[in-house]
Amino acid sequence: MTYKIGFQGKKGAFSYIAAVKYFGENNNFVECENFKNVFEKLVNKRINFGVIPIENTIAGSVYENYDNLSNYKVNIIGEYNLRISHNLLCVPDNKIKSKTKRLKLIKEVYSHPKALEQCNKFFVNKPWIKKVAFDDTAGSAFFVAKQKRFDIAAIASEEAASIYKLQVLYSNIEDNKNNFTRFFIIKRGAPKITSGFNKCSIMFILKHKPGSLYQFLGVFARENINLTKLESRPIIGKPFEYKFFADLILKEKDKKYIKHLFEMLNKNVVKLKVLGFYKSHNI
Repeated sequence: MTYKIGFQGKKGAFSYIAAVKYFGENNNFVECENFKNVFEKLVNKRINFGVIPIENTIAGSVYENYDNLSNYKVNIIGEYNLRISHNLLCVPDNKIKSKTKRLKLIKEVYSHPKALEQCNKFFVNKPWIKKVAFDDTAGSAFFVAKQKRFDIAAIASEEAASIYKLQVLYSNIEDNKNNFTRFFIIKRGAPKITSGFNKCSIMFILKHKPGSLYQFLGVFARENINLTKLESRPIIGKPFEYKFFADLILKEKDKKYIKHLFEMLNKNVVKLKVLGFYKSHNI
């Protein structure tokens, strides 16, 4: 069966690469203008699944998508950890064989601000190059290819170079090689407990009183459940009050136990939303 899978950016973006690796090439991958657009297309039944980044090992959490998970009726069905490799891409010039000489022609490099930031070491001792922020990495590659200019370049994936017929002038120019992004695979509707899952994500709002977070987290300690992620986000309209997001490892737990677990958790919260049950993906 062929699915429609939404992702933010253009083909060649890291979200696109994660989507292809998770679902396989024989699907219809739908470009979305922004993260919110992925969620909107999903709930409006214009796509079957969405692939969204949720955290990066260097840049941290993608807060916008935590808010989107809270606000839209979708659920997480999987995750994918992708190694992020940045490459300097340019319009091919067959007359110049030397990489150094070709690099000297480049006056501007376009990419997402985080990608530019993650390649700072590459730009040391290259004062003639101006770094220019762009909406996304693959979009910058598309822009450079369309301009057909020899004095501009992009930082993007090798897949983007192949799609937009650009030359990979320099590979793996990121400062830190342990650069991974974790993606959530989402679909519309309420979460379901399926066979093979070992992980669960939740959103919760606590009672505004002393010890509420301690009591809530104490359930996990007593039940010997590993909490692998805890994130807080402000509640709009309630200054200095917060909602929390957490990832739990739930190995070999049956439906009866999970019902019992969430009954215990519900005693200490104003609101508890299960975001999804899914199988973890290791690096």
